[in-house]
Amino acid sequence: MITLAHELGHAYHGDKIFNESILNASYTMPVAETASTLCETIVKKAAIKDAQDEEKIFILEQSLMGSTQVIVDILSRFIFEKNVFEQRMNTPLSVDKLKTMMLDAQKEAYGDGLDQETLHPYMWINKGHYYRGSLSFYNFPYAFGLLFAKGIYAIYQEKGQDFVPKIDHLLQKTGQMDVEDVAQLIGIDVTKKAFWDKSLKVIKEEIDLFLDLTR
Repeated sequence: MITLAHELGHAYHGDKIFNESILNASYTMPVAETASTLCETIVKKAAIKDAQDEEKIFILEQSLMGSTQVIVDILSRFIFEKNVFEQRMNTPLSVDKLKTMMLDAQKEAYGDGLDQETLHPYMWINKGHYYRGSLSFYNFPYAFGLLFAKGIYAIYQEKGQDFVPKIDHLLQKTGQMDVEDVAQLIGIDVTKKAFWDKSLKVIKEEIDLFLDLTR
C-alpha cells in the first residue's frame, strides 16, 4: 500500500509538469521526493486513523523505521563523507582510519539511540555512491526531500484544502526554479529553522502515538 502511494505521488508530480516544455520538466533531487512522500504521508495517516491497535502499531513501526533511516542514518553518512573530504585534503586515509571515522559518524548521528554493539564500521564499503565522483552527498536529497514533504504536510494540516492548489503550483514549478525559490511560491522559507521544526513535529506525533500504543 505504501509503495503504491509512493509511486502514485511520483505520477501525480509528473502530471503537474506534463504540459511544461521539455526544458522545464526535469526537477532536482531535493524536490523529487516531495509528491511521493506527501502522498505516502496522507495515505499512512488515513490508514492509522482507521486501523485497530495492532495494525496501528505495525503501520507506525514501518513508517518510523523509514523516517529514522532516511533522517538519522543518512545524517551519519553525510557526516562521514564530509569528514572524508576534509581529512583527505591533508593525508591519505587508511582502512582503519575510515572504519574509525564511520563509527564516529554513527555515534554522532545516533547518540545513545543505537546499541553500540550494532555499529557498522564497514558501511563505507557497501555504499556505491561513495565511489562515484558525480554522486557526492548522494543521500542528502532524500533526507531533505522527506522533511520538505513532511513540512508541507504540516502546513496543509493547518490551512486545509485551500492549500492544495498551492502545492500543485509548487510541483508545477519544480523544473523551473531551485528549491529555495519554489518553496517561497507557497510561503515557505527553507532557510528558517521553524519550517523544519514543523517537519519533525509530524514525525514526533507518530513517535508519541507509537509509544502510547506499546507501553
